[in-house]
Amino acid sequence: MNREIFIVDDNTDYQFIFFKLLKELNTPYSVKFFENAKTLYQHSLVLSKQGAELPSLIVSDFNMPGMNGLQLLRELKKPVKDSVAPLGNIPVIIMSNALTEQQIVQCYQAGANAVVLKPIELALMRKTVSSIFEFWLERDKVHSGG
Repeated sequence: MNREIFIVDDNTDYQFIFFKLLKELNTPYSVKFFENAKTLYQHSLVLSKQGAELPSLIVSDFNMPGMNGLQLLRELKKPVKDSVAPLGNIPVIIMSNALTEQQIVQCYQAGANAVVLKPIELALMRKTVSSIFEFWLERDKVHSGG
């Protein structure tokens, strides 16, 4: 079972915060950061077509230039021709500083596993990130029989 997380956020400050928080949590996951959704999607597509291990979880910002989090989500959930490993099975968490009710509904309709508001306070961000990863770690243990 792959223990890798892909995180895409165009804000390098949030990437740094995620990095520090994940280091504090001492998670068994390796983390790969992407600055834009298109790069993450293309990388995932290559892995899928090669039959390589896909990440256990993708965490994506919603508001990004170019391909946004909702567009990424829709692409990930589409069936891929010549794909050995389906991208649509990867759990995807959408995070944002601010979302409208309509955007939240659109994310869930597109297949998001969770939609989470990014807390402004570091202590709350730590709890939020910890809760997300504890939930998915437990999910992986259950699905792998561990």
